[in-house]
Amino acid sequence: MIKNGVGGANTQTGTNYEKRVQAPIQGEGWINVSKHNLYSYLKSIKVDWENIISKKLLPDEAYFNPITKEFKIFEKKFQQTPGSVDEKPQTCGFKIKQFEKIGKALGAVSTTYTYIFNNWFKKPEYKDMLEYIDSVPGCSYIFME
Repeated sequence: MIKNGVGGANTQTGTNYEKRVQAPIQGEGWINVSKHNLYSYLKSIKVDWENIISKKLLPDEAYFNPITKEFKIFEKKFQQTPGSVDEKPQTCGFKIKQFEKIGKALGAVSTTYTYIFNNWFKKPEYKDMLEYIDSVPGCSYIFME
């Protein structure tokens, strides 16, 4: 149950963070395939996502570059109190495998999954989680406030 605007993706602070922080994409040729745009783009190139993965994933930000064949996914996580978001980054192994399937259908030769964390995740209790993310091929994290 959400009380006073606290909890889950609908929190005011999390929503503000997602709007304020932008993924560090540089260069030309990038197509924005964030959230539902990913599935619209797949449809436009005649790729049926349901034959690739069993459930839609809605990345906060995602970009595909058909010139360089790179597919970059960014997931933004804002936290200011302990909660369920603590466990979500531990799913990066599954998520990168799913996005690699989509990337292959796009023709990508490189698929990356990057968390954009606020400074909350710099706390010592997240050391093991950050080390895990670094250990998963294709996964990484950056800090942005």
